[in-house]
Amino acid sequence: MSSQQPQAASGSRRAPSAYHAAEKVFFPAAALYGGAAVPLSVHGLLSGNPVLPAFATVAGHAHELLFGFALAVVAGFLVNRATGSRLTALFTLWLLARGFYLTLPGSTVALLVNAAFATALAWLTVPQFARGAKKWRNKAIVPLLLALCVMLVLFHLASLTPVTWVRFLLLQEAVLLFALLMLFMGGRIIAPAAAGAIQRAGGCLEARVQPRLEGALLIIMAMAIMALAVPGAQSVAGALAVIAAALALIRLLRWRLWAAAGRPDLWCLGVGYGWLVVGLALLGVSWATNLLPPSTATHAITVGALGTLTSGVMARVRLNRAKHDAGGSWTIPLMTGLIAAAAITRLAQPADPTALTIASALWTSAFLLLLFLLARIPAR
Repeated sequence: MSSQQPQAASGSRRAPSAYHAAEKVFFPAAALYGGAAVPLSVHGLLSGNPVLPAFATVAGHAHELLFGFALAVVAGFLVNRATGSRLTALFTLWLLARGFYLTLPGSTVALLVNAAFATALAWLTVPQFARGAKKWRNKAIVPLLLALCVMLVLFHLASLTPVTWVRFLLLQEAVLLFALLMLFMGGRIIAPAAAGAIQRAGGCLEARVQPRLEGALLIIMAMAIMALAVPGAQSVAGALAVIAAALALIRLLRWRLWAAAGRPDLWCLGVGYGWLVVGLALLGVSWATNLLPPSTATHAITVGALGTLTSGVMARVRLNRAKHDAGGSWTIPLMTGLIAAAAITRLAQPADPTALTIASALWTSAFLLLLFLLARIPAR
């Protein structure tokens, strides 16, 4: 018995090292890829001479921003404990998915490797939420993650056909799904952090997760996603998106982030959540009234919200795990400012090639800053 106890103790000490957080590899990869893919695709669209075949089309540009960059961030954030072999397999599938789609978009092999990555990501993330969640709001992330993975596969299946409008419908659905994921996860990150910061400043935050508002957002966004897929119901989806924007704004204001003294990192997450409000409102108006192109409105979400929230979350996760003060980081506010400038430039001059080039350069600068932070502060 006594001879076995030290072995058990030694095994228990070694056990944590057998598991890894996916952010170690996926956050730097996402920062590098997000910073490179956007200017390369913009160059391909403007010049007509793309570096890689996928960067020749708007669909390829959107695919790599959503399913290449954003899903890498999702993997890094949600896969917290994976064995080395599983993490290596997941990352390898992501790399293969990028390589085959960039070089052979619309091919069967691109479909197969992207489907394999989506399946592996779902396998590593969905069960932990399905087992651990008890309230229906917490369980909502399970169908949401599954829907994102399925949407990736459906897009590739649609790419095997000549029907282009289906691909763009699926990309619009993916934008709404990512918006819903940001509304959900953003609230779960911002609310407790804001409560702690305000409490340390001598105040009290009563409105934290705000379960009724969160539940309403989940239901309304789900209805908007379903309505968008119904022929002739685009205006209904637009009205629902505007309602979701109004609820998200109320929720954001009730967090009282201005009272979180000395926490610019939280203010920046609030800016990202604010971009969700703007993006959903603009997208809703575009669908309901046709006063502006949906592609223009979409960039408030894909540039403003997605860029701000993903960069801020990646930086905060790395800083917090390394026991650094995220509130004292100058990188996060600077990234937020650069992405805001990129989003405003993109929205103000959607058809101007010079403006698009400037916006992509601002976006890339933000993610180069993030990559520098991730390289300077080793993962634990």
